[in-house]
Amino acid sequence: MIPLRYNMRSLMVRRTTSLMAMLGVALVVLVLFILTGFIAGLQSTVMAAASRGVWIVLSRGVTSEPASYLTREQFNIIRTRGEIAEDTSGKGLISPEFVTGFFADPDKPYAQNQFTFLRGVYPIAYSVHPNFRVVSGRLPNPGQSEMVVGRKLAARAPNLVPGRQIHFGRRMWKIVGIFSDQNSARESEVWTDLDVLEQDVRYAHGFASLRVVLRPGMEESFKHALSNDSRLVADAEPEVEFYSRESEFADQLRGFGLLIVLILGIGASFGGMNTMYAAVARRVREIGVLRTLGFSRRTVMLSFVLESMMLALAGGVVGEALGVLIAVSTGLDSRLMNVGMFIFSFNLTVGAFGPPLIAAAVIGAASGLLPALRAARMTVTESIRAV
Repeated sequence: MIPLRYNMRSLMVRRTTSLMAMLGVALVVLVLFILTGFIAGLQSTVMAAASRGVWIVLSRGVTSEPASYLTREQFNIIRTRGEIAEDTSGKGLISPEFVTGFFADPDKPYAQNQFTFLRGVYPIAYSVHPNFRVVSGRLPNPGQSEMVVGRKLAARAPNLVPGRQIHFGRRMWKIVGIFSDQNSARESEVWTDLDVLEQDVRYAHGFASLRVVLRPGMEESFKHALSNDSRLVADAEPEVEFYSRESEFADQLRGFGLLIVLILGIGASFGGMNTMYAAVARRVREIGVLRTLGFSRRTVMLSFVLESMMLALAGGVVGEALGVLIAVSTGLDSRLMNVGMFIFSFNLTVGAFGPPLIAAAVIGAASGLLPALRAARMTVTESIRAV
C-alpha cells in the first residue's frame, strides 16, 4: 500500500488546482447540507403533531381532514366503544373536530397571505392533544366567537395578537390567546369553538375528523370494530401514520433538491477529473518509480482514487463548515419559513453531517476513477521514456 502521506504531499504541491477542485465539491456539499436542514425542519414540524396512543378517524377512503365527513350519528356510535380511554372524570377521550381554510390577514393580497387551518374543537380536545399549552391569554369560551392562535402563526402574523378582532365569515372574531404544541404543525393553526364555527360556515350535522385516545393494547380491536360495523363508513389509523403520509411532500421537495445537487455534483466531478488527469500527466516518472519498486497496477489505481477522495472529503468538510457558519450568522435555526400551511424553521441535526460527506466521497471516487485507471495502465517502459 502506498503511504497516504505521498498523496498529501502531492496535493500540497498542486495547491491552486487542488483548491479549485476542493471548492467545487464544497459548493455541492453546502447546497446539500442546507437542503438537509430545511427538509429535517419541515418533517420534524409535521411529525411533532403525532402523539403515541392517539388515533385519527376519517371517512372511509379519505386521506385528509378537509375532504372527510363524519356524521354525528357515526360519532355517537364510536364514542361508546370500550377501547377509548377516559380522563380522570370518566369522560371518553374522543375529540370531534372540523377544519376550514383561513387566511391570517384578510387585508393582504392572496399571494402575500399566510394560508392555514381554522380548527373547531370542543374543550375535550385540549386533553386529547397532550402537548397543547396556552402560553398567552386564555382558551376560547364555548359558544363565543373567539379564537386562540398557534405560536408560530402568531409570530408570522402580527395582527393575530390577543385583544385584536378580525373579520372571518359572517362575523367578527376576537383573539383571546396564543398556544404552543411542541413546535408541531398545529402551531400553524387557529382554534375556536366547534359549534360557533359550524354555524358560521353553515356546516352542520357532522365533523371532519375524530381524534381518539385508545387504551393500551386495544388498537387492533378498535380498528377491526370500525371496519366491520355496517353503520360506520370510517377508517382509523395512528396519528404517526397519518402525519407520516402528510410529510411525504417533503420527500418530493428533497427529490427536487437532490436533482439540483446531482447536476452540481456532475460539474464538480468533471472539475476533479481534470485535476486528477493533470496530476497523472505530471507524475509519469513517479508512477514509473512506484511500479519499479514493486507496487502493482491495482495499488497505483487505489492510491489515485484515494487521493481524489481525500481532496473531495476536504471540500466536504469546508462545505459543511460554511453551512454551519451561514446557518448561525443568518439565524436560520430561529427564522420561521413556510411551505404551504406548514410554518417551520431550519433544523440542524447530527444526522445532517453524514449524507453530505458521503456525497463528497462519491464525487471524489467518481472523479478520480478514470485518471486512476490511466495511471494504472501506464507501463514501466512508458514511464521511463518520460524521464
